[in-house]
Amino acid sequence: MIRVVALLACLLVVCITASSAFIRHWQNGVGCEGWPACYRTAQSATHGAASASAAAATPAPVRIARALHRVSATLVGVLVLLVAVFGWSTMGRGERIAAALALLVTVLLAWLGRYTPHDLPLVTLANLLGGLLLAAALAWIAAARRTDRRASGVTRLAVAALALLGLLAWGGTMIGARHAIDACPTPLCLAGSRLDAASFDPMQAALAIDAAAAQGLHVAHRAAGLALALVLALLALRLRAARPATAAWLALLGTAQLLLGAATALGSQALLTATLHNAIAALLAVALAGVAASGQSLRSARSSSARSA
Repeated sequence: MIRVVALLACLLVVCITASSAFIRHWQNGVGCEGWPACYRTAQSATHGAASASAAAATPAPVRIARALHRVSATLVGVLVLLVAVFGWSTMGRGERIAAALALLVTVLLAWLGRYTPHDLPLVTLANLLGGLLLAAALAWIAAARRTDRRASGVTRLAVAALALLGLLAWGGTMIGARHAIDACPTPLCLAGSRLDAASFDPMQAALAIDAAAAQGLHVAHRAAGLALALVLALLALRLRAARPATAAWLALLGTAQLLLGAATALGSQALLTATLHNAIAALLAVALAGVAASGQSLRSARSSSARSA
């Protein structure tokens, strides 16, 4: 029963991630009418969207997203508490660590909610990474089995993919914070791009960057995305024999993440694709944490099969 509750909380965290992304991108002018020409001029118009005067003009989809976000966040808080209180005595060491982490992150996200939205990119980054970490912790509890969980090849690959996913969340957050989503509308932006350390700094809020630095953000983000795709491909190959469904899901989620990222930079439905891009990231965190939690079980099953043969 505890695993079912943890899984339900996972799905609600994905909902929180998607609704939060939708609200954030709308406030930043992503997908404004006449995209992408309207994007930069829309910043001043949407920056104060949370104020009382602007609230009256808030579109219905945004109001629905805000309501969905609040309800989901409340339910997740309750479910995480239920998992920790009623499941603690039956949990193994790894699951208890995950439950404690889930509780800590839930409290942190509730506290950050008081300061969101905020001009400081660090607040947005902490919210996004916290959501991914919470989803991963809950997925670990839902997927963990009563086995020795020493690192296996599958577990190491899944953890590496999770680390790359966190790196991608950082890069994506900074692209949005620097209003650079439309800075690289071509498959490659290598010519003229420049990696600027300051543009990656989440502690710098009102930082104006030029076109070269904005393109550099995209180049770094896409390089990390390709690295994640490679790790996901290796992981799917390792899982294809014993868990073909899991391998297929990882391949599907990885492909969708790449396509949605490209569509956000190149296409016309930026608000929709950016929102889905964030939602798929949360689903990937859930899937990868589940694979990592059960990686040792998979190795043990393979060893037993080999001995039987």
